[in-house]
Amino acid sequence: MSAKHRDWEKIWFGVMLLLVIIFVAWSYESILTGSTATYRYGLPLKCGLPPKLPNGTLVIYMLAVQWAWIPQNVSEIIYLPNGTIHQVLITDAIMYVDGFPYIKVYPKQPIELILYSNNVVHAFYMQLPHGDQNWNIVPGIDSYAFFYAPATPGNYSFHCAEYCGIGHSYMYGYFDVQ
Repeated sequence: MSAKHRDWEKIWFGVMLLLVIIFVAWSYESILTGSTATYRYGLPLKCGLPPKLPNGTLVIYMLAVQWAWIPQNVSEIIYLPNGTIHQVLITDAIMYVDGFPYIKVYPKQPIELILYSNNVVHAFYMQLPHGDQNWNIVPGIDSYAFFYAPATPGNYSFHCAEYCGIGHSYMYGYFDVQ
């Protein structure tokens, strides 16, 4: 190899090294300032949630375990005339059919899911009329999802989209839009 080629190789290496340093510094700065979705201070951020949840929002705490979805509880957010928030626990929203959860919701009702896993990585996948939705669930960290229930009554299935073991194919449930 000629000396001229070695000089170009050194220049190319220097440019690439400079780019790596810039990207590492940029990532480090965004993590320190909190301008990126990291797990710092209890994040990930509630990125998909509106700043103020709409009146009548169902808040569903959903636990993902090997190999089942377990809705913990369902509450509805109601804003009182004096501006305070009241959460009403709804006891008849969750039922089980053949061991799989059915969650009763109303058409176009806003829904917030707080997804949690305590064992392995799961993914909450659901097909809605406006498109497919998928939220990853990292063990020990809450994941938040917000969407509106479909306007058309029917059963809308959800399932785990991340292979989580031998019973993975049985990990599903339904939103029953009435």
